[in-house]
Amino acid sequence: MAIMAISVTWPAHSSDYTPEQQRYLDARKALDSNKTKTYKRLRSQLDDYPLAVYLDFHANIDSILTHKGETALKELARFEATPLHNTARYRYLKRAGSRKQWQDFLVISPNRPNNVTLQCYFYRAQLSQGNEEKAFKGAKALWLYGKSRPEECDPLFKAWEKAGYRSQELIWSRMLLSFNANQYSLLKYLSKKVTTHKSEAKKLLTVYKDPRSLRHTKRYKGSAKINADIVDSGLRKLARKDLNQAVKLYVTYQKADRFSDYQGRKLSRYLIKRAIIKQEDKLKGFVDSMLPLLDSDDLIEARLRWALRENDFVAVKTFLPLLTEQKSVNPRWLYWQSRLDTSGDTSSTKTVSTKLTQLSQLRNFYGFTAANELKTDFTLEHKDTLSDGVLREKLHDDLGLSRVVELLAIDKIIDARSEWIQMLNRHGSAMQKEYATLALEKQWHSLGVQASIQGKLWNDMTLRFPYAADEAFIKASKRQNVNIDELRSIARRESAFYPYATSGVGARGLMQLMPATARETARKEGVKYKGQRSLYQAETNIRLGSAYYASLLKQFNNNRVLATAAYNAGPHRVKGWLKQTEGKLDVMAFIESIPFTETREYVQAVLSYRVIYQIKQGESPELFSAQELNFKY
Repeated sequence: MAIMAISVTWPAHSSDYTPEQQRYLDARKALDSNKTKTYKRLRSQLDDYPLAVYLDFHANIDSILTHKGETALKELARFEATPLHNTARYRYLKRAGSRKQWQDFLVISPNRPNNVTLQCYFYRAQLSQGNEEKAFKGAKALWLYGKSRPEECDPLFKAWEKAGYRSQELIWSRMLLSFNANQYSLLKYLSKKVTTHKSEAKKLLTVYKDPRSLRHTKRYKGSAKINADIVDSGLRKLARKDLNQAVKLYVTYQKADRFSDYQGRKLSRYLIKRAIIKQEDKLKGFVDSMLPLLDSDDLIEARLRWALRENDFVAVKTFLPLLTEQKSVNPRWLYWQSRLDTSGDTSSTKTVSTKLTQLSQLRNFYGFTAANELKTDFTLEHKDTLSDGVLREKLHDDLGLSRVVELLAIDKIIDARSEWIQMLNRHGSAMQKEYATLALEKQWHSLGVQASIQGKLWNDMTLRFPYAADEAFIKASKRQNVNIDELRSIARRESAFYPYATSGVGARGLMQLMPATARETARKEGVKYKGQRSLYQAETNIRLGSAYYASLLKQFNNNRVLATAAYNAGPHRVKGWLKQTEGKLDVMAFIESIPFTETREYVQAVLSYRVIYQIKQGESPELFSAQELNFKY
């Protein structure tokens, strides 16, 4: 089945602006340049313009921040249906808190804010109003944290302490939290506040500096919980340095009955998880003996991946039945169960075929894999999202849509996306579908993907897998001699086609390039690198991202599985994994045994997305090439 491709519409150039749009931009410029008369003249002509609220925000926010709470509340209300409201509210609360304007603070925020600094202000405001119980309950919750809190919290904590609520037990609890958070300075500071557990506090500091000191088990004898706490925290720290020694000591302390059942189980889970992650052969017996006792699907799945990485199907057969029923019917483990059922008798062959046939009806990586192995058609299950005429008439009832249209027209993509998400959140699934179909018609590709997610339109492949920035992808594909659907699939997974996407580690743009990678790729390509901001330009990002991916394909002999994994985790890690697996694995076992969940899911998604794009265009889909299937990983 082929689904029509739609080309992208880029934001308007300045020559394409409507008179109102140009007037708005001129007004913003005048406002930023303090040309008050010019601004007022332009603003007076924009009363009915959807983005007038943005002008009002920038023109009045500094004044609003100085007003009393009741007045400010009314003034902030005009921004309530826009993303500007949260910004204005945060700024007001931050200023009111810093100036101890507690009554004004509580008018704007009668309930606890999400921001930690504002929470401290909130409870200080409660204290100023005589609400000690509420204030001190909040102080306790904020104080019991493993890291330092903002200095704005100090007056709250001092009042709480002065009122006698900071008990020795709470100090000990926070010491343990700071120990486990590797915050030695805080741990040492807290140890000086201890009066009833001085010797134990000294032991805790000793264990922090040298967790191997736990080998002197007689120092921590007795069943007192405080000793168990020291040993528990110390063994966790030791496990990060010497896992074998930590497990050995855990067994010793466990036999001596030093832990409660709950504490012992939690600690054993932690140690087993680390043993599986590190794949410590010496601890395999410990892991395998404990796993059946812990009722943990997560740990069993991790152990199964360890077994697959070693090509140990005896262990796979042992641990698959330990999964809960809910987890065992997951397509992933149904596939691997079908791989186990490979005996030569007719009934087993029929069972395998039945399981694979059922899997092959699914639109996911394992469904596509099953179809590939059975040599049957891939299932797409595409279903167009149909518009409701009555609801369609109501789209513009929400003024947020008009703001989205105008923001896109003047290339304010970040603001437009914020408005779009907030607008979608105001509506139920029926209206979200209408906005999704509108996005498709308008070729707002990243907004359409966002609407398909919020509206749970999982079967609309046109919405979920659009042809965004098509011209740039076509150019890049030809320039690098790389399949265009591979590039699209990477961008779809990386950013959902949102050009301003930025990851927590600093990757930027459609194909989520790290600045250092982009700079080096530009140098190799002979392209002038214009800095990090240029990575938010679709054409630049796609050109450099496609060049980097092409270099990985070359490095890994056109193996897309390895190149895709390297794009996400780095080529050095992929080479390390290959060195560890020593050519023992087939392609599925290698993918399943990738140690990083993000990378494993990334590879599966990108390969699947390519299949979807190929089916959409009426092409013969290819999940794996013959080379990728035959390669020994």
